[in-house]
Amino acid sequence: MLMRVVGKRREGTGDRAGLDALVLKFGGGAVKGVFRYRTQEEANRDWDQWMSERVQRRIKTSSG
Repeated sequence: MLMRVVGKRREGTGDRAGLDALVLKFGGGAVKGVFRYRTQEEANRDWDQWMSERVQRRIKTSSG
């Protein structure tokens, strides 16, 4: 059986930095860490910002 290579990943697949780069490139989620908020509104504001950035990255990668 013949196999054809369609493309190659630019980032490494086994290292943490490579995985993080792939996640961000293809629309990954929020910043990593533990966050403490005084109010739910503050937490929602950050969540909305992260989701907006994710959508913008996905639009950029799918159109480019």
